[in-house]
Amino acid sequence: MKEKSVTELKDEKATLATRSKEIIEKAKSEKRMFTNEENEELGSIQARMAEINVEIEEKIEESRKQPVKREEKKMEKFSLRKAILAQLSGKAQRSVEQSVIDEAMNLNKRNGIVAEEGSLVLPLSYRAALTAGGDTGVLVDEEQQEMLFPLENALVLKQAGARYMTGLTGNITWPKSTAANVFWEGETDEAADGANAFSKGETFSPKRLTAYVDISKQLLIQENRDVEGILRKLIANAIAQKLETTAFSGTSGNAETPDGIFAKITTEAGTFDWATIVGMETEVDTNNALMGNLAYVMHPKLVGKAKTKVKDASGAGGFIYGNDGQGYMNSYKALRTNNVGGNDSDGYNVVYGNWDDFFIGQWGAIDMQVDPYTQNVRGMIRLVVNSYWDMGVIREESFKAAKLK
Repeated sequence: MKEKSVTELKDEKATLATRSKEIIEKAKSEKRMFTNEENEELGSIQARMAEINVEIEEKIEESRKQPVKREEKKMEKFSLRKAILAQLSGKAQRSVEQSVIDEAMNLNKRNGIVAEEGSLVLPLSYRAALTAGGDTGVLVDEEQQEMLFPLENALVLKQAGARYMTGLTGNITWPKSTAANVFWEGETDEAADGANAFSKGETFSPKRLTAYVDISKQLLIQENRDVEGILRKLIANAIAQKLETTAFSGTSGNAETPDGIFAKITTEAGTFDWATIVGMETEVDTNNALMGNLAYVMHPKLVGKAKTKVKDASGAGGFIYGNDGQGYMNSYKALRTNNVGGNDSDGYNVVYGNWDDFFIGQWGAIDMQVDPYTQNVRGMIRLVVNSYWDMGVIREESFKAAKLK
């Protein structure tokens, strides 16, 4: 049996800790003592975790004793391009790509996600091993690598300050604060009950998001290292576009689709002027939500208006889009995206609020179908990417939306 590495031992320990928590939470929610089987399993988990701690310490100590040459050994790096080419040709993956794929398969297994047959399964991020030189192959460090590094940067929601989490396991529920009950009490008086200040809030669970990109066969066979970055950016942008189209929709969600922000927040029609912009801030402030990551997100058409419209008739206050047009309005960050929607006749949308109360979560790995047939006559290959996400408003009072002309 293959001896486990330090990384694999840490992963095993994390899985055991998760299982232990599940057993404890189940008994707690059912308001009962542990069953004999649960007691036995918890005991086994604790014993194994103790063994793992010893094994990790022994491996670390052993690696310190290994002679390490000063010259650095050049390691093969994971290549998305080469992984796609191998999948396309039906050839075996190189060991460096296969190790990343194995990591993704384990991630999906922990989340109960079954990838489509014949797909290329990849994690959103992965560990890259750095080893010492010579023939020893001694592990000296590990660093986290992003499969789709531009994804986070491509999301306007993340730039606004949305709560963005990846690598989730199981459903997640954010408590929703409805009020804050705070009292002055005497030194020995009993504390007043503030239990009604929080409600359970909405539960978020993984939902499949599908996006695709078409790339040329000629691009894929290029050995130029810039191609790797182009591929990752194309896929990241496709996912980001689909996420934000859904996030800024007015569609109510279901078991398969998240709620759009305009389905949760009432949108009021009005005129784009300084009073309206300030009024949006005032309403959020009235709801005791003027805190955290405050920003406006609006349609580019409104950005154009903001850059050319003055705050008052005299013009002394300057243009609505302040800071010399560098992305601020009413002293808050002002971001743009076509995904918020709107048109010339009805007006264009803008949302203001504390974006820390908007959640974006990602579960498991991404699985990619490499399709050489659909766009074959154009010399293109279609990459169909499935990933698992959920998102939505945690606290409606933290936002104000408007459709402005």
